[in-house]
Amino acid sequence: MADFILETKGLTKRYKSFTAVQDINIHVEKNDIYGFVGKNGAGKSTCMKMISGLSHPTAGEISMFGFSGTERELNKAGAYARVGALIESPAFYPNLSGYDNLELIAKSIGGITKKDIDETLDVIGLTHAANRKTKGYSFGMKQRLGIGTALLSHPEFLILDEPINGLDPQGIAEIRKLIQFLVSEKNMSVMISSHILGELEKIAKNIGIIHKGRLLSEFNKESFLKEHDKSILLETPDASKAMACLQEHPGCTCTLNEKGQLIISGCQAPLGALIRELIYQDVYINRIEEQQLSLEQYYFELTND
Repeated sequence: MADFILETKGLTKRYKSFTAVQDINIHVEKNDIYGFVGKNGAGKSTCMKMISGLSHPTAGEISMFGFSGTERELNKAGAYARVGALIESPAFYPNLSGYDNLELIAKSIGGITKKDIDETLDVIGLTHAANRKTKGYSFGMKQRLGIGTALLSHPEFLILDEPINGLDPQGIAEIRKLIQFLVSEKNMSVMISSHILGELEKIAKNIGIIHKGRLLSEFNKESFLKEHDKSILLETPDASKAMACLQEHPGCTCTLNEKGQLIISGCQAPLGALIRELIYQDVYINRIEEQQLSLEQYYFELTND
């Protein structure tokens, strides 16, 4: 049985007549990276604000570290003290150094030492720029410093809202590496949102897809890939001949798609063996390749996008 660090049940947020999110059920496992995917405006930030205690839910329940209740009850139980959050873009005093900005935030939190600040700068890879004014920081450095503000109190659960938004490929890779380090070396659990599914796919173990305020799907990436077995796409002018040849193989089924291409599934024989068989039977091959339903295709199917 999974050990959940966060569970939400029926989480809902309404603003007068507008429902921003409705009936959201999220499950984040301990020492896991949970990818929260959706378009801009899908409701990701709204959910994360409620989970991190920055916004009051209209309805529903939030459970963290085994505690359930209102923000006040979770705070009294010490749940929020174990959470670090970066919601939306970080803001810093441009004429202060990276160290000074972290020190100001540390004072507002309380109980954070100079050693904690130094360790945080080391973890986010900004020790070399600690004394530089943040107005001279690149966008990627500011994002890492923003994550640093969420790490000052040594949280067990880290909530990051769009931390890779607007970054170049190098900046995205740096954030990805940092998140993986926090999970593997610091034993953190991380919930990270993005509208870039391809990036979350590289690091997330479990993924939730939100669209127009509703959670359309929540799944384990490894189970998803096992469930959606590979198929073979074949383009040939000899479709009927190819079908007759391939269906001789045990478990092999062939269907024609709307483009007239053959989709071959359930075949146990290696691709190379099938190619040799087709050539031997004088089947002309324009194109043949293995394919698998990607998370991106699944996302588009779910959202009708």
